[in-house]
Amino acid sequence: MSTSAPISPDPRIPLTLRNGSATFVIALASLMMANLSPFVMSALGELGFDTLTAGNILTWALLASAAVGLATSRLASGAARRPLAIAGLAIAVLAFGAGALVPAPAVAVTGLILGGAGVGAAISTSGAAIAALRNPNRVSATSGLVNRILVTVILAAIPLIGITQGSVLGTLALISLAGLALAAWLPDSPEHAAPVDVTTSLRIAAPRRITVAGIAVLIVFPLWGTSEDAVWTMAQVLGDAVGMDARTSGFMLSLAAGGGILGMLAVTVLGDRMGRAVPLAVALALGGALKIASGFTADPTILAGLIIVINTVYAFAFALFLATAAGLDARGRWSGPLLGAYLVGSSFAPLLGGAVIAWLGIPAFGLITGLTSFLVLVPTVLIARVSVGAERALARAAAAEPAPA
Repeated sequence: MSTSAPISPDPRIPLTLRNGSATFVIALASLMMANLSPFVMSALGELGFDTLTAGNILTWALLASAAVGLATSRLASGAARRPLAIAGLAIAVLAFGAGALVPAPAVAVTGLILGGAGVGAAISTSGAAIAALRNPNRVSATSGLVNRILVTVILAAIPLIGITQGSVLGTLALISLAGLALAAWLPDSPEHAAPVDVTTSLRIAAPRRITVAGIAVLIVFPLWGTSEDAVWTMAQVLGDAVGMDARTSGFMLSLAAGGGILGMLAVTVLGDRMGRAVPLAVALALGGALKIASGFTADPTILAGLIIVINTVYAFAFALFLATAAGLDARGRWSGPLLGAYLVGSSFAPLLGGAVIAWLGIPAFGLITGLTSFLVLVPTVLIARVSVGAERALARAAAAEPAPA
């Protein structure tokens, strides 16, 4: 009687310098346009576009990223992960590069939108790659930590050079080029990572529950993210309303970015020891209360402190959301499309935030954004429990003695 070679059901691989640098830099490239959105708006303004038109252009570029990220998520979870990343980042380098070098508004706009579509592939491949690495809490947080540190440096450097078409789009092209150079080191998609292989005996992580949890996180995370990004993009508007001067506002945003680093660092240090459900519940409740308070304060110092803490809690929760999606499936079936889904909401955050403030006022804006966190709290906790159950089932199956076929 013949037997086949036993297959280990534990598909995740250790984090190394190679696969980590590829995953993290490509993740940086995928979200850099959103991080540079204030500078993109300024650069478009220098080209003659008014604020409304510039906002629409940026929205279309972010939507292009989100659409491609969602459309390619299935490819990113399979053998096409590396070719997909290479193709998307090559398009981004060419498009952003042309937009930076050709002094024509039409070329800059076209380059921004096509480049956004190109990095959409990076969104899905980096998100799926995180799921292939062990300890999703720590890997997700480390990715966010690298992102935050580099974004903080870049946000400080570009104004020194000058916020222009060339500096902003050129930065996007160079970061895409760095991701392209490292794409060959992306971790492979596991061959045996389907939840059904290891979770049929665990009710909390039954395959149907994993599917429901995966769909739910793709809805809950963008909804929560939109409320958070609305506060970030409207931070200067909130500051103006309480008499905060431009210098204080800039200092507040800089400290808020630093607070994000601390939030990511906390998850990186604690890793999977902290779990997911309870920390997410605490973060969402605290963040919701702080966002409500930001809409009712009239003191610029208190508002600055609230914005800084809100961004710290946001970064902490963001890392755990990504880890939750990664924990559901090692191929990246859910973490792959997660950032694309997030960008859909993020792209509309400035429009929605501005509309709520204009129509209902700042107190209503704080109340709506804060209540959103409380609205998603219970489903987030349930999703996180399923994620931890699925990951533990994978570990138990790996520890068990494999039976011959």
